[in-house]
Amino acid sequence: MWERSGRWPSTPYRDRSAKRRGGIPDTSRTPIRAALCAVLVLGGASACSDDQGAGKQPDALSAPQVCDGALSSTGAEALDRIGGTERFTEIQIADDPDYRWSLKQAAKDLQADYTDVHECLLYKASDKSGLPLVTIRFSSDSQHPDPAEDEDGDRLLFPIGLYAAADENFGTSLYFACPAEGPEGRTPYVKAEMYGARNQVDPASTAEDRMTVLNDVSRALAEEAGCASEANLPAKLPAPTSG
Repeated sequence: MWERSGRWPSTPYRDRSAKRRGGIPDTSRTPIRAALCAVLVLGGASACSDDQGAGKQPDALSAPQVCDGALSSTGAEALDRIGGTERFTEIQIADDPDYRWSLKQAAKDLQADYTDVHECLLYKASDKSGLPLVTIRFSSDSQHPDPAEDEDGDRLLFPIGLYAAADENFGTSLYFACPAEGPEGRTPYVKAEMYGARNQVDPASTAEDRMTVLNDVSRALAEEAGCASEANLPAKLPAPTSG
């Protein structure tokens, strides 16, 4: 049975040190302080003065520059509408201030533990709250929902991939065929998710805007993972089939 996950990252901090040290977390840095440092940096403060580089301001990026340049011109315009802005920043990692999301790493991490999945986490550059505008993540899956059996009238369905839906709570999901090999063996599908914060997303933006962005980044991920020919992710988003 398919189970939707609607978990929001509580802070922009991610401890990637455990993976680099063979799965042993670095207990010399407290997650709470590291998370606070990341939020302070995004808010324009510089209260963190240790060797984590937390005092470095994130670079302001245009929509075509975010998520490893995955957005088309249409997708970039859609992201601008979602945020009501043309300038964004990406997630800051407390122990890696130069970290940037990449398609290559996302493709490698498809079978990673859910809490370690590689995310493209975007903020409005002008916003000082530290709250993300949208979170985009990819993970492998052994099954997918059937759009023919989706009876939730609150979701808008799109005829791309194997299942694509956008709901009224700013959640957007897309499943597509893309085999991945890893510790769990072979998984046939990839699940793409994008969550938007209600108090960050421009209310004038649409479900089509969100699916356009997710489809663009998914297309780029499929190219990187070598499954573009079977993913069924068109360059132009078709009209929804329900809603």
